[in-house]
Amino acid sequence: MRKFNFWVPVLFFVMVLSILSCKKSTDTTTETVVTPPNVFNGSINVYSSGNDTLLLRFLNGKYNTISGNIILSSSDPIDYKKYFVNLQMIKGSITLNKIPNKDLSFFSTLRSVLGSFQISACPELTSFTGVASLDTIGSAIIVERNPKLRNFTGLERVVKVASISAIANPSLVSFAGLQNLVTILGTLGVSQNPALPSLTGLTGLITIGGDLNLTENLNFSGFSGLANLIEVTGSISLTSLPTLNSLSNLIPVNDTINSLSIVDCNSLTNLQGLNNIPCIKNNLNIVSCSNLLNLNGLTKIDTIRGVIVLNKLANFNSFSGLGGVKYIKKDVRISECNSLTNMTGMVLLDSIGGGFVVQDNAKLLNFNGLVKVKTIKGKVEILENSSLNSLDGLENLKNLRNSIDIYYNSNLSSYCAIKSLTLAGTAYISQNKYSPSWAQIKAGSCSK
Repeated sequence: MRKFNFWVPVLFFVMVLSILSCKKSTDTTTETVVTPPNVFNGSINVYSSGNDTLLLRFLNGKYNTISGNIILSSSDPIDYKKYFVNLQMIKGSITLNKIPNKDLSFFSTLRSVLGSFQISACPELTSFTGVASLDTIGSAIIVERNPKLRNFTGLERVVKVASISAIANPSLVSFAGLQNLVTILGTLGVSQNPALPSLTGLTGLITIGGDLNLTENLNFSGFSGLANLIEVTGSISLTSLPTLNSLSNLIPVNDTINSLSIVDCNSLTNLQGLNNIPCIKNNLNIVSCSNLLNLNGLTKIDTIRGVIVLNKLANFNSFSGLGGVKYIKKDVRISECNSLTNMTGMVLLDSIGGGFVVQDNAKLLNFNGLVKVKTIKGKVEILENSSLNSLDGLENLKNLRNSIDIYYNSNLSSYCAIKSLTLAGTAYISQNKYSPSWAQIKAGSCSK
């Protein structure tokens, strides 16, 4: 009996030690992250033919995936095809800079690039020919300063990208190769490509999730190639396109845009092609388009939620096209439109949420056409309109919640159209043919 009593506590002590030991072992266990054997851990940067250590390491390891980026930036002739024979995926980006290769056949097995694909200043590349297996580009396509690049042939399997940027490629003539691209999540930016006549090649594109920007493409004449585009979520910006003469191929676009800016497009006469856009969420900016006659093409728009700027439009003579607009949330600024004689066309405009600036319009005679405008919340400035002789057309303007400046209108002699106006601010009237005080206008001495 004494023997039994002796062994019981001993056994209990051993069991406790065993449990504590197991718990301690469990608590201190850590997981080790193991890179799969087919993944090259890191980036491959090649700046000269004299250093092929990384390339040999990639080849000898029989890797098919790179966890980082590939940067090939050597003008030396290098047989990249020998090294990348197994390459299928790049989890980072590709940058090709100044390489002398004539095609991209060294990427013939590549299927996926999760980052961007950039080609810069590559003297012999004419396209993306050679990447026939590539179906995924997770970020941007960037092509810039490539003297012989003509198109995007080779990217036929790509259906979605984050953005496209094509800058200063003197031989670029089309986007052929991207005909199966359906979605651009961000911006399509095309600038300084002097041979590019259109966007031919983007026939499958339905959505641009960011901006559509075209700048300084000297031979760009229209939007052929965008037959199926229905949505531009950001802004449309067209700048320094001297041969652009039509927006007609944009007519499928039928959703709200952020802003519309057209600057220095001297062959454009109207905005036909934007007919199905229902609303501009921010600004309408049209500057230095010498042959623009009117705003026909904006007929579906009923609200502009930002600023309207019309400046240096030598032949602009009518607001037709804005016949459906009832409300402009911010400023209206009209200046140096030297063929404009009145405000005909804005027949439904009821109120302006910002200021109203009319300056230096050489042939403007009056404000006929603004027959329904009742309220302007910002400041009114009528300045330096040399032919303006009356304020006719503003008879229904009842509330001005700011000040009014009327200066340097050398033929202006009649203010009777605003004698019933309720003015919250101050009237500054000077240096016109007749410059009465506000009290004189209200008392009936409103013309001479």
